[in-house]
Amino acid sequence: MFRCQPTKTVTHLAATTVGDSQWLLGRLRPHAKLVGFGLVTAIFAGAIATLDPLLMKYLIDTTLPHRRLSDSLLIVMSLALCFVGRSALNGGSGLVSFRVAQLLAQDLRVEIIAHMTRLSAEWHEGIMVGEKLSRIDQDVLQISQIGAEMANAVVRSVVFFFVNLAIMFVLNWKMTIVTLPLLPLFIWVRSRFRGVIQERADQAQSDIGLASGALVEHLGAVPQIQLLGAEEDRIGRTVDAWARVVRAQWAQRRTEILFSISVTSVLAIAILLVLGFGIHEYFLDLLTLGGLVAFYTYVTRIFEPVSTALELYSRAQRMLASVRRVRTILSTEPTVPDLGKIAEIRLPLSTGLRCDLVSFAYRSNENVLHRVSLQIGDRENVAIVGRSGSGKSTLSKLLARIADPTAGTVLIDGRPAFEYSLRALRQTICYVPQHPVLFSGTIGENLRMANRNATDSMLQQVIDIAQLSSVMFRLPRGLDTIVGPEAAGLSGGERQRLAIARALLRNSSILILDESTSALDLPTEQALLQAVADYCRDTALVLISHRLRSLIWVDRVILLEGGHVVAEGTHGLLYKGSKLYQALYDNETEDG
Repeated sequence: MFRCQPTKTVTHLAATTVGDSQWLLGRLRPHAKLVGFGLVTAIFAGAIATLDPLLMKYLIDTTLPHRRLSDSLLIVMSLALCFVGRSALNGGSGLVSFRVAQLLAQDLRVEIIAHMTRLSAEWHEGIMVGEKLSRIDQDVLQISQIGAEMANAVVRSVVFFFVNLAIMFVLNWKMTIVTLPLLPLFIWVRSRFRGVIQERADQAQSDIGLASGALVEHLGAVPQIQLLGAEEDRIGRTVDAWARVVRAQWAQRRTEILFSISVTSVLAIAILLVLGFGIHEYFLDLLTLGGLVAFYTYVTRIFEPVSTALELYSRAQRMLASVRRVRTILSTEPTVPDLGKIAEIRLPLSTGLRCDLVSFAYRSNENVLHRVSLQIGDRENVAIVGRSGSGKSTLSKLLARIADPTAGTVLIDGRPAFEYSLRALRQTICYVPQHPVLFSGTIGENLRMANRNATDSMLQQVIDIAQLSSVMFRLPRGLDTIVGPEAAGLSGGERQRLAIARALLRNSSILILDESTSALDLPTEQALLQAVADYCRDTALVLISHRLRSLIWVDRVILLEGGHVVAEGTHGLLYKGSKLYQALYDNETEDG
C-alpha cells in the first residue's frame, strides 16, 4: 500500500522538479532550432495519425456499401499514404532527437569535466573515480536521451490527445462524455505513485554510482588484493555493492509496473464503457458502424498518449534523478576558491613565502597544524622535516594553496595567497607530490605539459638533472617511449624523477618537493637534490624528505612535531640544539 507523501514533502518535490526542468531547458536552449524542427515534424506526424480513422469511417459507411470501387481504392491509397507519411515524419523526428541527444551529451560532459577539473583536491580525494565516471557516463546518457525526446513526446501526446478528443466530440458527444470522468481517476492514480517513483529512482542512481566506484577501486587494486590474500573479501564487497543496485532497481521497476497496471485498468474501464455505450447507440441507429469503429479507434488512441505519458513519466523520473546528481556536482564549490583579483605575481619575489599563525584541521576538526609561523625567503633552500604525522605534507599543501588554512594566513610577498588568482599561483609555485601522475602518451609529451615550448635541449637538461640519462639510454625510443596506463612500465623512482624533471621545466619561483624522492636510493636522492638546487639558484626550494642525510646542505631546516614548529636553523645547529632532530638523524644513520 502506497501512502501519499506529506504536503511539505510533495511541495518540495514539486519545487525540485520545476527547478530541474528549468535547468534542463537551459541546456537545450543552444539547440533550439533542432528541437523546434523536431517539434514541427512531431506535430505533423500527430496530425496525420488522426486522419486514418476518419478515412476508415468513410470507407465503411460510404464507399463499400455503395460499391464505389474507384473511391474505395482512393481511400485505401490515402490510408497507405497516411501510414508512410506518419512513419517518415516520426523517423525524421527521431533522427533529430538523436542528434540533439548527441549534442546535449557532449555539452554536459564538457561542462562536468571542466567543473570537476576546477574542484579542489579535497573533493577529488573524497570521491571515488567510479562515482565521477557514473556522473559523466550514465547520468549524462540518461539526461541526453530522455531530455532530447521529451519535448517531441510531450507535444505529440498533447496534440494527439486534444485533436482526437475534438473529433470524438464531433462523432458522438455522449460517448465522449462517458470517458471524460476517467481522466481525473488517472490523475489521482499518478499522484499516488509520484513521490515513491522519484524516491526509488534517486536511490537506484545513487547505488549505481557507489557500485561503479567500488568496481573501479577493485579492478585497480587486483594485484594488491592478491598479495594480501583478500580475494574473497573484496569480491564479496564489490558483489554486495552491485546487489544493492539490483535491489534498488527491482524496487523501482516493481513500482513502475504497479503504476502501469493501475493505469491500464483505468483504460480497460474506458474501453468497456465506450464499447457498451457504442453498441447501444448503434442499435438505436444513432451511430453508424463506421462511426463506432472510428470512435473505438480514437478511444484507444486518446489513451495512447496517456500511456506514452506514463512511460515518459517513469523515464523522466530516472532522468530527473540524474539531473539532480549532475546539478549537485555542478553546484559544488571548490574548497579553494579562485576569487583572487591579482592576475600576475611580480618576479623576482621580494619577501618570499610566509605562514602567519597557520592552523589546519581536516573533517575531524582536530588540528593537524597549530599556529605555525615561518618565513621562506626568495632563493632560499629550506627543508621541512619531522616524524610521520607531524604535519609536513599538510604544511606543504598549504604553501602551494592546494588547501586553505582553517586559521591564519599564508602570504606571498606580504599579500594573502587568496588575493592572487590560482593561475598566477600555479605559475609561481610548483608542487610535486610523493605519488605524481604521468599521463598517457610519450615521455616527451609528459614533460612538455609543463612547458609546451620546451626544446629538445631543454628536455635533455632536465633529464640529466633528474638523474634519468641512464634510464633514457635504456629505452629504445627515448623521449618517444609511450607511457602506458599509470606508467606501469616505469619504476616508482623513475616516475618520481620524471615528475621532478617536468616541474623544472615550469621555471617556477617556488618549487616544493613533497617526499618526491622517497622511492630513490640515498646516493641517487642526494645527487638529484643537489643538482636541482644548482639548477634552481633563482628559486625558493622547499624540500620534504624522510632522509635527513639528503638535506644537511640546505640553508635552513624547519622541524615539526605534532603540528608545531619546534625548532629551525642549519643542520649543524639543530643537531647540537635539538634532541628530537638528533634522534631522527641518528636513528636514520643506524637504519642506513
